[in-house]
Amino acid sequence: MGLPLNRALYDDEGHLYDIVSGNFLIVGLGEEDFTDLPADLMEKYTEHFKYPEKFFRLAGEIVAVKQPLPPEEKQQPASVMEEPGRDDIRLDDTTDLAFDLDEFFRQNSGAYADLYPDSHAEKERMADELLSGDTGKIRMRLAAFEREEHMEGETAPLLARISSYEKEYGISTYSIYQLGLSDNTDNLRFMSLDWLESKGLSVDRDHYQMVYARQREPGETLEDIYRRFNIDHPEDFRGHSLSVSDVVILHENGADAAYYVDSIGFKELPGFFDAGAPEARRDVSVREELDNARKQAAQTEPKAPDKRPREPERS
Repeated sequence: MGLPLNRALYDDEGHLYDIVSGNFLIVGLGEEDFTDLPADLMEKYTEHFKYPEKFFRLAGEIVAVKQPLPPEEKQQPASVMEEPGRDDIRLDDTTDLAFDLDEFFRQNSGAYADLYPDSHAEKERMADELLSGDTGKIRMRLAAFEREEHMEGETAPLLARISSYEKEYGISTYSIYQLGLSDNTDNLRFMSLDWLESKGLSVDRDHYQMVYARQREPGETLEDIYRRFNIDHPEDFRGHSLSVSDVVILHENGADAAYYVDSIGFKELPGFFDAGAPEARRDVSVREELDNARKQAAQTEPKAPDKRPREPERS
């Protein structure tokens, strides 16, 4: 019929299996006819289909890319308008951060540039996420970028700026970390903290990968997060149900706290990250190793260098 592609449909494993074309309507099914959706499903599908999508063919597969909302549908938290001129300041901060994020991705990943050729549109999309308080999506994008591009630690300055932005504008988020798939983690998965300690083991950040991040709802507790990720998974969550051995990071007021999902309740992990803001922790990258090697080589030369180196049951 030639209708424009509208929204992607995904199966239970998150694979795109069909695309809805043209306008569509979601309704409930009564005994004899269509009926209104109940409030919980109305909220679910409103969020699920909130953003327009564009479709691209990448490596032989069709990929759906969410797009910014039209200007009249953009939402800004009330805190933006609390003080005269504060909205202008936040808009400037948001624009600068979105610009730097897009430039970072674009300069370090050819795949990103191919997938998102319109730089202006991407900057606007990230600015919308920042203004709506949805910084979790950007945290997820940075974490995925580090893994895929093998640039561990390179995103630390941007993560630090996101933490500062969240603190400045009262945004609370959380991240979920789960053990990566490797021989080193097979015997650690789903084990309690007591079991680890009995074996002389600790919770090692290097064994974990971020699998999800999102904005924290007002009053949302660790137990609420546990229930959400066992009973009502967000549509875009691709990890396993929150379980023993997972770690939840709360990002609030520019500070970060790590909590181990234990067999009963949660246990705080003050040493999960080396120091400072968790995700701003610096791992030595290949680029830094090369720089260090050059410095060491220079120091072995006869000439001295000019400068000195400076509580439910878990299962």
